Amino acid sequence: MCTLTYRLTSQGYQLFFNRDEQITRPQAIQPVVNTVLHSAYPIDPSGGGTWIGVHQSGVSLALLNYYQAQIDPSLKQFTSRGVIIPHLLAHIDDIHQQLHSMDLSVYQAFQLCVFDGNLSIQTEKSAQQEKLGQARQYIWDGKQLIFSILSNKNSLPITSSGVDYETVYAYRKQQFNQLINTEKATTADYITYHQHQGKLGKCSVKMYREDARTVSFTQISVDQNMALGKKVDIEYRDYLSPSPNTVQTLSL
Repeated sequence: MCTLTYRLTSQGYQLFFNRDEQITRPQAIQPVVNTVLHSAYPIDPSGGGTWIGVHQSGVSLALLNYYQAQIDPSLKQFTSRGVIIPHLLAHIDDIHQQLHSMDLSVYQAFQLCVFDGNLSIQTEKSAQQEKLGQARQYIWDGKQLIFSILSNKNSLPITSSGVDYETVYAYRKQQFNQLINTEKATTADYITYHQHQGKLGKCSVKMYREDARTVSFTQISVDQNMALGKKVDIEYRDYLSPSPNTVQTLSL
């Protein structure tokens, strides 16, 4: 029940992520720096893991559920998918190899998006040929790991929903096409998209249902022209906090 988009710049990229959760799930801990992993990410207190994280080099990872292949949890005990991103941040130089060597059968189905630290307008144009500056998607469907290269013109939005997925995706895709021209859209345009609420709550990008809603918004901005400590900016809005419009910031 989440939505991801990203924007390319001449200096790097921006990643935007709405996290949607059951109303019974505990409030997450705002992003903190893990000095061992040289990374930052919010923490889900239920499993101690995370759904989004970024390394100081500019590599970002974001995980969404893949409900189309999800197994009834009463049939099998699974490991929390939240541990996947911290594990990969510890192996930042060989994420692809790690994913193909891990025993993924212990996890429910998921889709993982990985953004290279040198991703930008220039590198995405040649990513297919040179394998540099890619945005990649890995889908674990419970049986196999499917890999593809993303395009900000054709692949967005990436979304998930545990209810009426086809209808929800079509609605969010329509909103994206109406609001976003990937060659001209500004940061503010993407934020507006992620805050969109329509009459159909389950379909809205900032969604709401009786049992679930969008609980946070994360924006990661990477500028490769900046030095460490200023290269990565994280902005986080916790919609469950007393001040839901307050933006919490962090830099790496």
